[in-house]
Amino acid sequence: MLKNTQLFSFLFIVILIVSLSSCKNEYDNLFQTTIVNVQLNYPEDFETVENVIVTLTNTSNNTTFIDSTNSNGTVTFDVPLGLYQASVSETRQVSLNSYIFTGSTNISVSESYENSAVTTIDLSVSKSASILIKELYIGGCQKDDGSGTFRQGQYMILYNNSVSSVSLDNLCFGMVYPYNSNSTNYFYEDGAPSYETENWIPAAQGIWYFPDGVNLASGEQIVVAFNSAIDNTITYSQSINFANSEFYTTYDIDVYSNELYYPVPSSSIPTSHYLSAVKFGSASAWSLSVSSPAFFLFSPQGETPAEFANNVNNLGYYNGSANQGYTKVPNDWVIDAAEVYRQGDDNLKRLPAAIDAGYIVHTNSQGYALYRNVNKEATLAIPGNEGKIIENYSGGTTDIADGSTDPSGIDAEASIANGARIIYSDTNSSTNDFHQRKKASLRH
Repeated sequence: MLKNTQLFSFLFIVILIVSLSSCKNEYDNLFQTTIVNVQLNYPEDFETVENVIVTLTNTSNNTTFIDSTNSNGTVTFDVPLGLYQASVSETRQVSLNSYIFTGSTNISVSESYENSAVTTIDLSVSKSASILIKELYIGGCQKDDGSGTFRQGQYMILYNNSVSSVSLDNLCFGMVYPYNSNSTNYFYEDGAPSYETENWIPAAQGIWYFPDGVNLASGEQIVVAFNSAIDNTITYSQSINFANSEFYTTYDIDVYSNELYYPVPSSSIPTSHYLSAVKFGSASAWSLSVSSPAFFLFSPQGETPAEFANNVNNLGYYNGSANQGYTKVPNDWVIDAAEVYRQGDDNLKRLPAAIDAGYIVHTNSQGYALYRNVNKEATLAIPGNEGKIIENYSGGTTDIADGSTDPSGIDAEASIANGARIIYSDTNSSTNDFHQRKKASLRH
């Protein structure tokens, strides 16, 4: 029999040999490399592009390898043996939308791994609007003498929520019949609009579109006065002053001739900032509901706004009335939308869930505005926003019936004034994306 000291020495030698063997294997694995090919597979209707970043991460030690794809959507790595996760995230700007492609897969790179093998990552895609409706001011304000409501001076603010500059050359906007959410809806059949299963929505009376050459940089906005594009505060102190050279306006007097709605715009607004219109009915004004419009942005594909709007094959007549024409806008063309309900009434949904799954309640005549909620997580994650975000927002209307506020708690306008970059909510539901603000943002 071996003595204890001999037994211990024998066991020590065995353990040492095993340890050295294990170290050798780890050493070999560390320095033995293998070719790994990764192929990106895009969803149907999206073309493959080059220079997309793919990351390969060793799940044991978090070592990362980064490279970009070629024109065929393929990338090649030369990596040590190990278990890896390959991942990709690509953001692509197409017209007025941003598309985010994401995907990942695990790859086990062992001694038997074939250098010629190709691992495919199937990418999923989500769409978000680059251009958002940041604010709608529609309901008017009280006159100074208490005699009623001044209902002109409606406006919207468009905001570039993306990371890229965007051209507005093909951007249009419209509204859906009926004008008010509590009105009889002649489109309704079996509890829903008839067009909901036909993948289009009706643009009522006419559409407006931007002149060529308008661009909006990332994080910037454009104000569009819908009517009375003058300094209204001279007469009604609680209204809006549109005498600003940066503002735009819906002024096409040859199409919509009602001078009560469309007085000559302020001389501060250049004529190059006048939007153009095509109308379908006999109305002398494009009259947006002061209480509860279904409002939307869209971009025609493969044709200009004028070509699309003047195509008689797209036309229809609401309730059979030649005075109430509309054109059919494909759902896929819609960029953003806001379904507004009238406070205190029975309301019917006009925008299908594919376009807007919710609604925002509005109280008119009080100078309130419908304002976009802040995406708090995305906004706080922006480098450079540290110390610039103003919280404890108190501008909502939760103190009135059916009022609302921004759940993020961020005061967007104060934060912007403080130098912050804001990312707004875009969940495809006005219930989540908007709140009613006590004072329009253009009234400081």
